Amino acid sequence: MGDESIRDTVRRATQMMLRRARSVQTLFRLIEHAFHQATAVVERLPERVPLACAPGCAFCCYHPVDITPPEAFAIAAYLRTTLTSAAGDAVYARIAAHADRISGLSYEEHAQARIPCALLVDGRCSVYSCRPFACRAWNSTSAARCETIFTHGNPVTMIPPLDMHTYEAVWDVARGVTDGLKQSRLDGKSYELHSILQRALDTPQAAQRWTQGEEVFAGCTVGAFTE
Repeated sequence: MGDESIRDTVRRATQMMLRRARSVQTLFRLIEHAFHQATAVVERLPERVPLACAPGCAFCCYHPVDITPPEAFAIAAYLRTTLTSAAGDAVYARIAAHADRISGLSYEEHAQARIPCALLVDGRCSVYSCRPFACRAWNSTSAARCETIFTHGNPVTMIPPLDMHTYEAVWDVARGVTDGLKQSRLDGKSYELHSILQRALDTPQAAQRWTQGEEVFAGCTVGAFTE
C-alpha cells in the first residue's frame, strides 16, 4: 500500500464506493471525496510555486474544458440548489447557447473561438467550489503571460507557465476516478463541458439513470482528451 500511486488509491476508492451502493448519493460522495483528495494531494506537494491566479483573472476560462459525468452531475446539483429561478434560467440559457455554438467545432476551432465558459459570471467562476478537475489543475505562474496568449497568441499551441506539479497531481486523481468508473462498467469518458451540462440539466433523473448504466450522454460532444 505504501507504494500505491494516488491514481490507484482513487481508483480503488471509486470502485469500493460504487460496489457498496450505486445511487445518486454515492455518486455525490464519490466526486466530493475525489475533489478533497485533489486538494490534499496538492497541499502535500514538496514543491509549491507562487501562483498568479486570482479572482477576476479569467483568461483560462475561454479554453475548452472536458469533464466526466460525476463532475457534470455535481455542477448541475450546485446550480439547482444555489441559484434563484431567474439566475438559473440565465445560466441554463447560456449553457444551451454555448453547447449549440460549439457543436461540430474541432478542439482547435473551439479554442481559437475564445468562447467564455457559461459558468463565468462577472469575471469569476460561479461554481468554484465544485469546479472540474481540469480547472483545478490549471494554475499559472504568470498572469501577464496568460493575457498575452489570450490577446495575441494561439491558445492551441501556446500555454502559460503552469505549476506542473499541481497539474500532474490533480490529473492523477482525475484519472483515478475515470479508471474506477470504467472498471465499474460506467461511462468514464470526458465530454465538452457545455454539451454534457446541457444534457445533465435537461434529462429527468439523469444521475440516477447514469448510475444504472444508461447511456445518458450518448451523442454529446466527446472531450478532446478522453483516454
